[in-house]
Amino acid sequence: MLSRRPIYLFIFGLVAMFAIACSGSDSDSDEVATTEPVATDAAAPTAESVTSAEPTATTRPRATVTPTPEPKGTPESETESINFYLQGYNSIGRGEYIDAERTFTTVIELEPGFARGWDGRGQALMLQGKYEEAMLDFDRAIELKPNLADAYANRALTRVATDDFDGAARDSRRAYELDDESVAAHLVLGRVYAYEGDSTTALEWFDLAVATDPEDASTFWWRGRFYRDVLGAGNAALDDFNAAIELAPAQAALYLDRAQLYIQAEVEPELTRADLEEAISLSQDPKLPSIIARAEELIEVLDEPAVKVQ
Repeated sequence: MLSRRPIYLFIFGLVAMFAIACSGSDSDSDEVATTEPVATDAAAPTAESVTSAEPTATTRPRATVTPTPEPKGTPESETESINFYLQGYNSIGRGEYIDAERTFTTVIELEPGFARGWDGRGQALMLQGKYEEAMLDFDRAIELKPNLADAYANRALTRVATDDFDGAARDSRRAYELDDESVAAHLVLGRVYAYEGDSTTALEWFDLAVATDPEDASTFWWRGRFYRDVLGAGNAALDDFNAAIELAPAQAALYLDRAQLYIQAEVEPELTRADLEEAISLSQDPKLPSIIARAEELIEVLDEPAVKVQ
C-alpha cells in the first residue's frame, strides 16, 4: 500500500500543489518547481498581533501551489510499470521533478491505460509550473478513471495556481465527494472560500485539513499563511508555522514564512535573521533560487536601519 501522506513532504510544498497554503506567493517557475512557498506582503500583522490572535480585515489570497498527496491504495496494475511508478514518486519526494516527469512518461508508455501514471506525471509537471501540460494529464487520468479523487484534487490545485477559482471549487468538491479525507480538497476549498471573502468557512476547511492529518506539515503551513495574510492573526500564525517546522524541519520555505511574520510584527531582528539564514542554508541542495533570493532580500531589509545610521 502506498502512503496517503503528501509526497513532498514535502514539496512545500502546493505548491505544490499541490503541490501542495492560503495566501499565495507570487507565482514563478522557481517557486513552483521547488513547491516552496514565498512570503507575501498582504495584510501584514503588527507586533501586537503576534501576542493577540484577534483577526483583522480580510484580503483575497493569491494563488500558491502546495505539495500534492500520494495516490491512495495499491495501483491497479501488475506490470513492470509499477516499479517506474514508485520511482517517479520517490523522485518527487526528493524534489527531482524533471526526473519524475521522465519516469512517469515511461509508465505511460508501458501502460497507456494506467490512470495513476497520468496523474503522477501531471503532478511532476505541475510542480515545474507547466500548468497547461499538467491539466491535460489530469484530464486524461480522470477520463480513464472517473472516480480517481487524487486527480480531481491535483487538478484543483493546478487551477488555484492559475487563479481559476471556479474550476478549483468544482474539482475540489468532486474530490471531497469521492474521498472526504482528501486533505488537498480541504485545503483548496479553504483557499476558494478565502478568495470569496468567506473567512469563517475558509477557516473551517483549513481546520478540517489539520484535523484530518495533523502530522502533515503542509496543513499547518496553509492555515498559518491564512492566519497571517488574511485574518492578520499573528499569534495563531506563529503557532502554525512553529508546528509545521517541528514536523518538517528541513523545509526552507517554513523558515522564510516565519521570518516574514517576524518582520511584519517587528520582533527581535536576531530571530528573523536566524530563520532567514536557515532558509538559505536549506536551499543549497537541491538549489532553490527563489527561496535564496527572497531570504537575501529580507536580510537586506533587516540591514537597512544600520545603513541609514552610517
